[in-house]
Amino acid sequence: MATSPRVRPYKDYLTPALHRRFAMATATLFGLCYVESVLIAEWNSLFWSWFPFGRAGIRTGLLFIPAFMIFILRVAQLHVGLRTSFSAWETFRSFARRFDIIQTLGWYFLSAYLFSEIYVWSASKDADLNRIKLQHRTDRPIINEKPIYLTSFLYFLAAIQSGVHLFYDYDRIDMPVTKTKPIGSPEQLSHLIVPPATQLKSKIPSILISCLTRTLVIMPFFPFLYNYTVRKFAYTFTRSWAKIFWNLPKSSALPTTGPWHWTVMLRTFTSGFLLLMLWEVGNAAFSAYVAQEPLKNDRPITYESRDPNGSLLTGLKGVKLQTRAFAFWELVYIAQRFEGRRKNIYEDIDRTGGSTWSQILSACLDVIKGMDSRIAEYQSPTASASDKNLGFKDSATSTESEPLPRMVAPLQDGLRQAGDIFSQSPPPRKESQRSVEALGRFAKRHGQSPNEGLSLKSKALLSKAESSVLSERQKQALSAQGLAGLFKEQITWILQSRLGWPFRQEYRRRIAAVVLGNPYGDVGIIVDAVDALSRFAVCSLTEDKIGHVQKDLRTIILTFTNAIEGLEAFQRSVGLHWTDVEGKQESPEVDTILAALRGGLGALIATFGDYADGLKLGLSDMRRVREAAGVPAKISRKI
Repeated sequence: MATSPRVRPYKDYLTPALHRRFAMATATLFGLCYVESVLIAEWNSLFWSWFPFGRAGIRTGLLFIPAFMIFILRVAQLHVGLRTSFSAWETFRSFARRFDIIQTLGWYFLSAYLFSEIYVWSASKDADLNRIKLQHRTDRPIINEKPIYLTSFLYFLAAIQSGVHLFYDYDRIDMPVTKTKPIGSPEQLSHLIVPPATQLKSKIPSILISCLTRTLVIMPFFPFLYNYTVRKFAYTFTRSWAKIFWNLPKSSALPTTGPWHWTVMLRTFTSGFLLLMLWEVGNAAFSAYVAQEPLKNDRPITYESRDPNGSLLTGLKGVKLQTRAFAFWELVYIAQRFEGRRKNIYEDIDRTGGSTWSQILSACLDVIKGMDSRIAEYQSPTASASDKNLGFKDSATSTESEPLPRMVAPLQDGLRQAGDIFSQSPPPRKESQRSVEALGRFAKRHGQSPNEGLSLKSKALLSKAESSVLSERQKQALSAQGLAGLFKEQITWILQSRLGWPFRQEYRRRIAAVVLGNPYGDVGIIVDAVDALSRFAVCSLTEDKIGHVQKDLRTIILTFTNAIEGLEAFQRSVGLHWTDVEGKQESPEVDTILAALRGGLGALIATFGDYADGLKLGLSDMRRVREAAGVPAKISRKI
């Protein structure tokens, strides 16, 4: 978009706002580090164990380093919107090849290592966690396995936490979907954003229980895992660098007794719980503070711009999804509570690329019509390529079921005739080969005409093979439904188990992947676009002196109507996939979008229903609009 040179990009105003929130989250994390530094202190002095200008302050600064690493990870992988795909397996396949997995593991492992070093350094002498200790009676330096075990346990927690981080998509900014109350609500009730401090207070109990449970579950099993997997490697690796600084015994044999003392188990539990708390509270604080309103001093963040509308337009048309998400959020607030800014948008008509209102209208309509485009692309006959990108084939667009893996090898090109199969195929040598070949011949015969090209001798041999390999029930199932029917019970049992959950194409995932797009889709942007257009249109009745919005009202109303009808029709046509064993036809994301569309359309009907003739909306159009919005006829104009 060609703009005036004085227009600054939207990110120039969004980035400082994010930095301020990042600083607040950092302060919260630093406070938690101070609390943990007091907890792991050596309590030989009641005063110096908590006094911040002493060892407690030093430990706090050191603990902040591994805690802050999680913030670096979050900033590097930050994104907005849900991960959309047809199945969890498809999500795994799409994201497994990304650098995000290696980066997540690397930062968590480095954080765990630094925390273990700080914890060992802060422990008292009675804890016996020094890397090197003196052997009893001889006073020779030897490797102490207790800190090796503790560090290995923290590494294992880092691997588990990395999996939790990726599985639950901690990198997503959990922005609220609905930012305002419906049109017509009192202004004092229209604020829905919960302050970050309130969010953290409500999450702390669940985080405590989660960290405590995770540590208690892992701790009893880790001694066995350590002893039979990593013990030798960890001990040998520690000895290889320790012998550079100490004169260790030449023998590299493992100690005869493991570090299984109850004091070690207690230290393991304490360190693991505190480290998990650092990670979880850090993630919660980052999410709570970053996903805040695009406001500064209770004004839109572009208020200080020399060209506020131009900067806002650059955000609405931004490339990154998170930039557009914050820009649409600001647009909703402008449409809701900043009357002066709304009037300025109505009156700003002299701009490169069209008036400010026309560009805002185009950006919002593109978001809404994008749903229709994705639905049409999915339903088109040439959508096989996109289906492959999203997951399995949709049962609603194809009556044929998915072919199961081959049970027999392909027949040779020269042996396609049924008679040639029996006359030219070499006799199998083993009983298993004879069974597989008989099953293959039976499957081939039931896939073609029953008696086509078969001699009497061939029919007799085929019947004998079937009787020896398959039972009557199996033959009936194979005749009626093919090979899929033969294994239907086994496949259903697997899909109903946790092992088969990643391969289910659930109704909610499939419809969200199409409506929202991929690889990420944000419901909030669509809701914000609908809400902003509705509020601007309603307010234009009294604030738009030029009447610039009036000519676009018909387009807005019909676009909302078409979107509602399209979404409802798509919900009915999608159907359940054969892998969706739960059969829940629920889609909260689409229901939220439909509620926003109906609410906005209802507000437009209530405001402009009496002006239907001036908007060139006939009786049939108004009937469609009222049915889509679910508005009673008495609210519309009287005929």
